Amino acid sequence: MHPILRKTIRERFGKLNRLQQDAFREISSGKSVLIIAPTGSGKTEAAVLPVFNEILEEGLKPISALYIAPLKALNRDLLERLEWWGKKLGITVEVRHGDTSAYRKAKQVKNPPQMLIITPETLGVILTVKSLRKHLENVRFVIVDEIAEIVDNKRGAQLLLGLERLAEIADFRRIGMTATVGNEEEVREWLKADTIVKPSWRKNYRFYVLYPKPDERDIELARKLSLSPEIAARLRLLWSIVERHGKALIFTNTRQFAEILAHRLKAWGKPVEVHHGSLSREARIKAERALKEGRIKALICTSSMELGIDIGDVDVVIQYMSPRQVNRLVQRVGRAKHRIGAVSEGYVITSNVEDYLQSLIIAKHALEGRFEAVEPMGGLDVLAHFVVGLLIEYKKLPRERPYEIAKRAYVYRNLSWSDYLDVLKVLENARLIGYDEEKNLLYLRRGAFQYYYENLSTIPDEISWRVFDAGSGHVIGRLDESFIMDLEEGMDFVMSGKSWIVLKIDDEARLLKVRESKSLESAIPSWEGEMIPVPFSVALDVGRLRRELAFDFEKGLKLLEGVEFSEEELRGAFEEIKGEVFSTDRDIVVESTPKALVIHADFGNRANEALGRLVHSLLILRYGRVFSVRSQAHAIVFKTPFQLNPEEVKGYLYQEPESLEFIVSRALRDSHAYRWRMLNVAKRFGALRRDARIRRIERLFEGTVIERETLNELYHDKVDVRKGKLVLEMLKRGSLRVKTELRREPSTLAKLNMTVGGEFLLSGVLERDEILELFRERLLDHEVVLVCTNCGWHSKTKVVRLQNIKLRQCPRCGSKMLAVAHPIDAEEFLPVLEKVRHGRPLERKEERTYRKLLKAADLVDSYGFEAVLALASYGTGPDTAARILAQYKGDALIVALMERERQFIRTRRFWVDRKEEKENEE
Repeated sequence: MHPILRKTIRERFGKLNRLQQDAFREISSGKSVLIIAPTGSGKTEAAVLPVFNEILEEGLKPISALYIAPLKALNRDLLERLEWWGKKLGITVEVRHGDTSAYRKAKQVKNPPQMLIITPETLGVILTVKSLRKHLENVRFVIVDEIAEIVDNKRGAQLLLGLERLAEIADFRRIGMTATVGNEEEVREWLKADTIVKPSWRKNYRFYVLYPKPDERDIELARKLSLSPEIAARLRLLWSIVERHGKALIFTNTRQFAEILAHRLKAWGKPVEVHHGSLSREARIKAERALKEGRIKALICTSSMELGIDIGDVDVVIQYMSPRQVNRLVQRVGRAKHRIGAVSEGYVITSNVEDYLQSLIIAKHALEGRFEAVEPMGGLDVLAHFVVGLLIEYKKLPRERPYEIAKRAYVYRNLSWSDYLDVLKVLENARLIGYDEEKNLLYLRRGAFQYYYENLSTIPDEISWRVFDAGSGHVIGRLDESFIMDLEEGMDFVMSGKSWIVLKIDDEARLLKVRESKSLESAIPSWEGEMIPVPFSVALDVGRLRRELAFDFEKGLKLLEGVEFSEEELRGAFEEIKGEVFSTDRDIVVESTPKALVIHADFGNRANEALGRLVHSLLILRYGRVFSVRSQAHAIVFKTPFQLNPEEVKGYLYQEPESLEFIVSRALRDSHAYRWRMLNVAKRFGALRRDARIRRIERLFEGTVIERETLNELYHDKVDVRKGKLVLEMLKRGSLRVKTELRREPSTLAKLNMTVGGEFLLSGVLERDEILELFRERLLDHEVVLVCTNCGWHSKTKVVRLQNIKLRQCPRCGSKMLAVAHPIDAEEFLPVLEKVRHGRPLERKEERTYRKLLKAADLVDSYGFEAVLALASYGTGPDTAARILAQYKGDALIVALMERERQFIRTRRFWVDRKEEKENEE
């Protein structure tokens, strides 16, 4: 070791720990190394000190080392630490990313640093900068930080291809760092490391999983904060843990819930601040300092605090509700007592029986070291970008050369020649590259540079959509596109503590047209897009725990050895579901109620998504588009306009496993999520410009490599067809069985899954009478036009104003044929009436318009104000209104109109498509 480095190590922390010594030895021997260790192990120094040593001893030319960090990991503390070592050792360390000034970039070309810190995207830029290429030839080390953050997404694929491009001009060793993962060997191969370095000691954790119930102390707090006693009990327990331990990090799974929890605690007068990725840098620094300096007792945060931001010693970590994944729990709890040898303590406060059982299993898996595998991901769209990047570097290349280089990267090792040719074809059609057949050379075309630099990031631009309330006529807020892509027309979602139903998704205007639904049943919280998916293995073991507890409670307890929990709380939780049906690792339960069908299935979010799409497709074939579906970790929930026969749905689950992918892919093609993904994939391929908005994009790229890549992305991120097939195979073999239940009222677990997010709402669940009254009030506030179908007199008014007026005759001509119409219908009717009055013939469409209002006038004459209410409701034309009015009166009419409106919204796109087809035929 170089004497200056030895002296600096003594000054910084006395001596290297065992992990750092092992890494130093392996890297110095000339190997590429993957360092796997928990938070607080000194991984950064383990990676950089051998590099600094070689720079000093060998006098390596700049740029000798690249330090690549995902943006999340590129925090201030990392920079300060590396710069501290650089200054002490006389080694220049600089940063270059998208926000680096042009002046600083120019300076780096003239006087390059010995270590350059960059992001994966920046690597793609510097490889094409002519003046930097000669310095990149000197690179002897590439350090990749927080590998687990990028292995399973397209940023990782882009980085691997970038490293292969760099390997064309430089000979370097690879050093990777990651927290513990379930597939260490695969991650080593992904990086092309020769060996893995891990700590000889094992990090010790203590996990407490709690399921509090309210007592008399919580009644007063609930009243004071306008909360339910159950939520008050959780807040009281949470704060007692903070008081007992001192400085705390409180993790939630989403940004918005972090805000809600902070708001509740502040309203209670507790010293807390919130910290998440959407806050400004200044706000985050302020919150970090407040905790570090002891001005607050707790920081309420999301994954933004999982990585090593320096906030001083933390005494305890509290996870509010299930962490949903083992890796998350370990990473988060590892922030407490962030020192080698210390026991990290973490508390999980759970909100319902499912949340509780899931958290117990996750804690047990963590103690056993059963971490989730990260799934490496490639991407043909990323490959397209790589081909153009290579051509920017070399101008012309033999056609097979990019293919040969790409196949050296782990995620492209199985790339077929035909897929590669398909990628080239898209690039040629987009006029980004050309191919000289005679010379067998690929070459650049004019648009290539713009495409390359516009698509440096594989992360889709996060565009927010306006949410327009059709009732008030105002924009009520904005939602991230990543959440919008999981919505369908007719679905309910929660925003700002209220429930809304989606009327229309306008891709072109990026507008979500909604109406307040007041129904919180199966409403999706607007932060659902951020929710961490629960893995198959965790969900299945929750099912096993339920089975063991039901069969032999004592035996079930043994499954949880090592986890700190109260046996009394577990008995109480199990009592909630004991007398009812529930799924296990050996049983699926199909439960049918009058308004919903719930398939209880313990297979995790992504596998359940595949099964949900399968059943939904088969239901549509039989009944049409009258259902909406939502898949969760332990259930698939269908909203139904009538009670389904559970035996029929059971039959749908016994499909041939081989048919699953075909059925699911057909179903996905009809979703908004598919269109959104395809738009981004097409842009990354260069087939569309960055600002393009295409209405029927799924038709534009049907049968192309763009379609294939869109489906691959959805299978990787959202829909696990592989695990779905495994479930169907288990059903076929008989190792899984299906039970059915026909019920008037949903079971406890069904109710839980039908009202996801109840805890998150700022207002409570509304009673049925309240919902009906709110719906009636909305109808009364609706704007309609009163039209005389005889003379054309018309007047715009609100429904409420017509309540006490005898609707018997026109004020101008005295006719009793008064119709109530939507303003657009009235506008279309008046010129048609003019033609009728002058004896001119009508076209087919005009005849329909004329008959529609005559029928509306008949209804008003026959049923009076009840007809006005019916015609004012959304999606109820005169024919439907006539049918409903003949059957229902009073409150029953309001119920029927509300149900009709919800059904129309769910099936609206189906009718619109049929109408378009009809008009095309005509």
